[in-house]
Amino acid sequence: MRALPLFLLLAALPLAADEPVPAKPTPKPAPKAQAHAAPAPADTPDSPSAALAELASGNGRFVAGKRVRTLDTGRDAAMRAALAKGQAPFAVILTCSDSRVPDSLIFDQEAGRLFTIREAGNTPDLQGIASVEYAAEHLGSKVIVVMGHTSCGAVKAVREANGKPLPFNLWALQAGMAGLLESTPQDPNEDAKAHTARLEEVNARRQAQVLLDRSSLLRNLTAAEKVWIVPALYHLASGKVQFFKPLGAAAPAPAHH
Repeated sequence: MRALPLFLLLAALPLAADEPVPAKPTPKPAPKAQAHAAPAPADTPDSPSAALAELASGNGRFVAGKRVRTLDTGRDAAMRAALAKGQAPFAVILTCSDSRVPDSLIFDQEAGRLFTIREAGNTPDLQGIASVEYAAEHLGSKVIVVMGHTSCGAVKAVREANGKPLPFNLWALQAGMAGLLESTPQDPNEDAKAHTARLEEVNARRQAQVLLDRSSLLRNLTAAEKVWIVPALYHLASGKVQFFKPLGAAAPAPAHH
């Protein structure tokens, strides 16, 4: 007798009692805008103005040497356990890679509260912009701070190159700050240090505008007052963060410390 093909024998076998015929899967609904965000803690700011005020308050504690949120190490284990389930950062900090700009300490905010993107010269590339969009759209961040700082090596390098290409991949710094020198020429009565200081502030403002110019998502969120984009400048010597007026928002920035 000729043997039956193996696939016919398998087809004839009955299913085991504990292996029911799988039902056709039901299509899942599309995820909501903030599907990746964890439930925000009770003390998380729930508006752009409240988020900016909390950052200003935290910076005030840092300047005064009275940090609270970043000193409570007794909560570290519980914090890690909670954050393993998800995140809900109330603010995005787009700042320089400079080691002297530790944003969590500057704003006195523990893990899980700040979504940080660091690029030399605080110049966001495409991935940086995508990261900001992710935090605003999916994690529910309320304020985006684009923060330059004093004595910025990246800004100084671009200024001193004066249009000549920087070596290796450092030319990318010039690409990220394209138009900065042309928009902010050195005054005849201004020394190099003063000019660099002006460039640092102007660069922070320009990079904040870049986010709006290159992201329709952020333009829509800003227009709806769901998110504020705030240029800022961190002063290394004093520890103070100087906030400027939010882009596209009528409300003033918090008072400087």
